[in-house]
Amino acid sequence: MNKHPETSVGALPRSSLSKPRYYSHWLTIAVLLITLLTSYQAWLIAVEDLEHERQLYFDFRVRQLVQSIEQRLQTYEQMLYGARGLFAASGLVERSEYREYVSALNLDQRFPGIQGVGFSLWIPKTEKDRHVAQMRKQGFADYDIHPVGERDFYTSVIYLEPFFGRNLRAFSFDMFSEPTRNRAMSYARDNNSLGISGKVILLQETVQDVQAGFIMYLPVYKKDVPHDTLEQRRTNLLGWVYAPFRTKDLMAGIGGELESDLGLEIFDGETLNEESRMYGAAPPANTPPTLTRKQQIVLACHPWTLFIHAQANFQARVDQDKPFIIAGSSVSLSLLLSLLTWQLVNSRSRAQALAQSMTAELRESESRFRAMANSAPVLIWLSGPNKLCYWFNKVWLDFTGRSIEQELGNGWSETVHPDDLEFCLNHYSQHFEKQQPFSMEYRMKRHDGEYRWLLDTGIPRYDDHGEFVGYIGSCIDITEPRQIRMALETSNADLSRFAEISAHHLMEPTRRFGSFTQRLRNSLKAYPEALGDEDINSSLDYLERDAQRLLGLVRDIQLYVTADQARDKITLVDAKAAAEAAIQAFADKIAIAGASVSVGELPHAYIDLPRMAELFRLLLDNALKHGKPAHPKHPLHIEIGGVSDLDVNRYYVRDNGDGIDAEYRQRVFEIFERLHYRDNEAGTGIGLSIARRILSSCRGKIWIESTAQNGTAVVFELPNIEGNKHDG
Repeated sequence: MNKHPETSVGALPRSSLSKPRYYSHWLTIAVLLITLLTSYQAWLIAVEDLEHERQLYFDFRVRQLVQSIEQRLQTYEQMLYGARGLFAASGLVERSEYREYVSALNLDQRFPGIQGVGFSLWIPKTEKDRHVAQMRKQGFADYDIHPVGERDFYTSVIYLEPFFGRNLRAFSFDMFSEPTRNRAMSYARDNNSLGISGKVILLQETVQDVQAGFIMYLPVYKKDVPHDTLEQRRTNLLGWVYAPFRTKDLMAGIGGELESDLGLEIFDGETLNEESRMYGAAPPANTPPTLTRKQQIVLACHPWTLFIHAQANFQARVDQDKPFIIAGSSVSLSLLLSLLTWQLVNSRSRAQALAQSMTAELRESESRFRAMANSAPVLIWLSGPNKLCYWFNKVWLDFTGRSIEQELGNGWSETVHPDDLEFCLNHYSQHFEKQQPFSMEYRMKRHDGEYRWLLDTGIPRYDDHGEFVGYIGSCIDITEPRQIRMALETSNADLSRFAEISAHHLMEPTRRFGSFTQRLRNSLKAYPEALGDEDINSSLDYLERDAQRLLGLVRDIQLYVTADQARDKITLVDAKAAAEAAIQAFADKIAIAGASVSVGELPHAYIDLPRMAELFRLLLDNALKHGKPAHPKHPLHIEIGGVSDLDVNRYYVRDNGDGIDAEYRQRVFEIFERLHYRDNEAGTGIGLSIARRILSSCRGKIWIESTAQNGTAVVFELPNIEGNKHDG
């Protein structure tokens, strides 16, 4: 009998069984600890990312708020420039004309916070009594400048529309007598620019809801007199157009729908105290805000200090759940990974493959999550090489109120406004096929049913091998800025219409002015003694010249207003024929000036023929008036030529005069700018402005090249439509 103990087949010693068991326990614990530590680090990173994201969003909202304030003030500044233009065109405007102009602005609807648009007249001490008497004759029996007192100069608010209610308190007020207003008015007058007062209490205030206010001033100078130097501006001042504002009313709605997210305080100057506070209230002392920003903006050299802080609603705009999601998912993943490690401890290769797969998935998930978080608060979308969208960020889904399943593919287009859908899809497809970046504006329905204007920017994406993999795009809400832009365009259109109608109504009285002057001269033929009087003849000559100049001014204003409107079909036109037509129209003037005009070969232009001919007429007329050589023995010669480049066609009208100094080469294109105001042949000062307006509407440009030896060349360019086809 065998006395050795028997061992079952396959039985392992005790030590062989315990070693793998303890090894798997320790490895599982190690994996659990490592993954939990990694989860903790991921949670810390998520917390840091949340704070960074919150700071980025706060900075974005602050910039957006500051830009909204600056844009609103710039809108009012442009409105004042329009009012000043009324005085520049008509001299001292009548009260009824001023009332009609301000009424057309629709202040209540387009300019929140503004109390009115007024005009304050500059009155020397010697003119005060005459001014008061004149105003009383106009029906203001109790009119007198207040506050009373002896001063070297006075100002008086003679126009302020709407002229009722609170605004009546400001009538005849001498703003120049008050130091804060005086500083702003003096700055505007001396610098020929916008002046903004410090904090004031407007005369329009009552005992209820008293608000801090300020006033914008823009100087108005006497018509047809220079105001280039400080002395000239002080001597030739007519007054100021101005607009008073109540700061609280002005800032109403400045933050849009998310206005409650941010607290805004505005202080006059750089000192932050209650005396300089113009708007807003300090945050509660017991709950100080976590995010604040001190921002300074300068308005006409007058500083405002803005103190902006986050309100309670602001926190809700940023996803607060990210750290908790990271922590929960990471801990769950740690437990799952530990379990898998314990189960697969004896399958090393499988465990390594699984770990690598999970690591890759984690990296992809983290990368996508970071891209989404760092791109907030804009709407983000991704599309593949098949043009179909396969991912949208949370901001997009919150905006539309739809699930990602509804948006996938072309489902997102269901919320695009029907009027914009065709343009949107065509624009997207055209750039997608060329793999080019694009930007477009369209309306999309928000979750509450309102259509909002979005600016959508798309950029093509490529993988590491340079293969095209689709697009990534971002959208921002531009509804409020677009509304402001449309309001400005409407206002500009109204001003243009006003100028066009005014010029039309002025044309007939101007013609009668010249006609009746001629009839007066003919009637005087019956009185030889009167007709032979030198003073009478000189006066009649002045009247006839002024009638002709006024007629030319009204015609030029009509041309200026309609310069951006095509008068015929826009197509390729014969530029040389247009130039020769202009020469034919000025044949008499050319003969009188003893000038010669030559025309070279000119490339065809993409424009309507009437405006092309008008361009050459304007530049030829300018050369005949201002291009005379300094030496009288040298005859005037004018050369018209042009060249064609790939992208543009360039034309020029050159004379052999004594040239234009460099400092004036841009100013001559401004409306009513003339180099020689006393010269009877200097024209209306609108001709080159008309030319620039025509070219701007055709995406062209104009400038002056001039030297003392070679005279003056007025050069203009028009896009070469045929040449542009080479760009693909």
